[in-house]
Amino acid sequence: MKQMSYVNAINEVLNGNINDEVVERLTALRDSIAKRNSSKSGKPTKAQIANAEIGESVVAAMESGVDYTIADIKGLVPALADANPQKVSPIMRKLTEGGKVEAIKVKGKVAYHLA
Repeated sequence: MKQMSYVNAINEVLNGNINDEVVERLTALRDSIAKRNSSKSGKPTKAQIANAEIGESVVAAMESGVDYTIADIKGLVPALADANPQKVSPIMRKLTEGGKVEAIKVKGKVAYHLA
C-alpha cells in the first residue's frame, strides 16, 4: 500500500475520516515539526549582539528633544559612519520596538528622537 501524504492525511481529518493510518502520519508530522523547532538556538547571533551595542551607543549620543534622521545618526556614532541606511534602519527599528526612541515623519522622512 502506498504511504499516505501529509496533505491526504489532513484532508482525511477535514472530511471526518480518522483512522490509524491518518493518526500515524499526523503524529509523524507533529514529531518532525517539534524536532525542527527544538533545534533552533535561542541565542542571539554575533551580528545581533553587535547591533545591540551600536544601538546603545546611538541612544547615548542622542540629545533629548532633537529629531535625528538616518544621516544624522550615522554622523553621531563612529561605528555607523560608513554604514548604509539598510544597516542603520534595523538598529533603529529595534530601539523603537524597545521603547527607547520614537519614530516620526518629518518632511516625508523618518526621524527619531528619544522616547
